[in-house]
Amino acid sequence: MDELKLLTKPERQHAYETVFREAFPAAELKPLSAMERMIADGSYRFYGLLRDGVPVGYVCNWERPGYVLIDYLCVPKSLRCGGLGSAALLAMMRSYPPDTVFIGETEAETGEAERDELILRRQGLYRRLGAQFMPFDCALFGVHYRVMVWAEPVPEPEMVLREYDAFYRKAFSKEVYDAAVQIPLRPGEKPHPMKAWLERPNEE
Repeated sequence: MDELKLLTKPERQHAYETVFREAFPAAELKPLSAMERMIADGSYRFYGLLRDGVPVGYVCNWERPGYVLIDYLCVPKSLRCGGLGSAALLAMMRSYPPDTVFIGETEAETGEAERDELILRRQGLYRRLGAQFMPFDCALFGVHYRVMVWAEPVPEPEMVLREYDAFYRKAFSKEVYDAAVQIPLRPGEKPHPMKAWLERPNEE
């Protein structure tokens, strides 16, 4: 039986060290200390999907009134390709009111054939799960992303863009935002070159 649970601090630390560090490159993984600060101020949730009491997937979200930004979705390496990521995502969505707008990010194509095969497969999965891709992209800490939404009805792109941008403006100082966040990423604009999270200003 599956159960979606908000994880305790020790559980979050264990998941971060054993699953998140392996699942995400350093350029995409914020420090656990940053997550903990947002959890403390009530704007961030760190969920685990438990199957028979064992964690089989994780979802991390930022929250604003009526909107949820999906920050991380991952599954332990030994359990991947079994539908657990989809199960964790859908379980999380069902835990919110039906009129909630969910915003997600997925890496944009890079021009590298082998890497793009995985990226396009991931995008296809999100489409099958009902994602609607927005007509704008973004770049976050040097990584180019496509932006997608789950909602019924889907809000106007201008509204999604405004609410989406607000998550990052609230989370970061103006200095960090201006250096690392490009919402939207303009046509022909390149992501700002960035170092790994642990080397970023104002982050521990």
